[in-house]
Amino acid sequence: MAESSDNNNADMAFPSPYLRNPVPFFNSGDDELAYTHLQGSPPSVQQSREGLPLLDEKKVRAAVAELLVFGFKGTSLNRHARSLISMGAGGVILFARNVEDPEQVARLSADLKRKAGNRSLMIMVDQEGGYVQRLGPPFTVIPHARTVGETGDVHAAAAVASVIGKELRAVNIDMNLAPVLDVDMNLRSTVVGKRSFGVNSSLVSEFGYAFIRGLQREGVAACAKHYPGHGDVVTDSHLDIPLLPHGLKHLMEVELPPFSRAVDADVAALMVAHLNVPCFYGESMNWRPASMSKGAIDHLRNVLQFEGVVLADCLEMGAIVRHFSIEEAAVEAILAGVDMLLVSHTKKRQVAVINALVREVLLGRIPFTRIEEACSRIAALKHTYVRFPPPQSDRFEENFWRARVQTIGCKEHHDLMADIVHQAAAGSLW
Repeated sequence: MAESSDNNNADMAFPSPYLRNPVPFFNSGDDELAYTHLQGSPPSVQQSREGLPLLDEKKVRAAVAELLVFGFKGTSLNRHARSLISMGAGGVILFARNVEDPEQVARLSADLKRKAGNRSLMIMVDQEGGYVQRLGPPFTVIPHARTVGETGDVHAAAAVASVIGKELRAVNIDMNLAPVLDVDMNLRSTVVGKRSFGVNSSLVSEFGYAFIRGLQREGVAACAKHYPGHGDVVTDSHLDIPLLPHGLKHLMEVELPPFSRAVDADVAALMVAHLNVPCFYGESMNWRPASMSKGAIDHLRNVLQFEGVVLADCLEMGAIVRHFSIEEAAVEAILAGVDMLLVSHTKKRQVAVINALVREVLLGRIPFTRIEEACSRIAALKHTYVRFPPPQSDRFEENFWRARVQTIGCKEHHDLMADIVHQAAAGSLW
């Protein structure tokens, strides 16, 4: 992907007569995708004095950027990553495209964090096991969640998560986008499959609980997914919006118990999916996917009593881009109560999301208190799980880090995974 020069980030200004310190908006270098079309006009100076607090645009931009998690191509700190970190992005998601070997991943994660300076930057990855593990060999090969569930012993889930946590912590990764808490109950669907612990809500609940505890015990945040449940749909949200047609009673009996149990486990974050869930918006024709639905997020907060970070699945997935602009999706997700937004691939879209949110805050359509609320939750999560890299000049810490990296893919970890696979095949308890 071609990257624009960092020097092009400040050539588009937005007139804001009612702001104390207007500053230029970032431009990704792709003006045709910049978020310039706004419904209505900015409030007048008089209206702002009467109904809106005067906002410092720099403060708004810094707060809004904290809500973005971005991805990029490359195995080292490059212009794309530097640019988004300089804008204030709150997190980075790594994929296989960013990985060569454990030492390189550790260096990349540390370099990303050092670029953020005194600001805390969260590094995350999908390391579920099975066919969704971005860190391949020599990292320990983790079996499918279904294989772990087939052991019949929740201690297997805790042990697997502990190994994942140790290896992620060794390479400066702070969050694992796991476990999958979807109940794989639709035999016609291949969307979730072996990524799920099983076909039974109770089993998924207990194995998910054990996985979360095992992972977070190692100092790595868990992000349970895909709320409110991706297991009984036939469409992949990477391609389009799936329909989850069940009523709330059914959801509370089948899909939602694993997420409720995750809350019991003090899970750090929950990922909300791009699912069409009619029971959350009633008879309204103005339907939105769960990731943009206030009803879905309110249920998570008020009924399941989740107080942590709500993360929306990637806004570049087909379920979003086939039906909405990415700017519209970002604004509606934040208004619905989402705290962090994944934009995993394209710089121009990442910048467009930041600009869209800033503009809507300045126009008064997104209350700044909503941004502050999200930032507060993110800060609490980071305080618990995000680690700053050691000083490069500290030889003791350098040697300690190298020793931790050497444990990745060790015989003990491999033997443990082999035992779990064997016990699952034998159908006996672990």
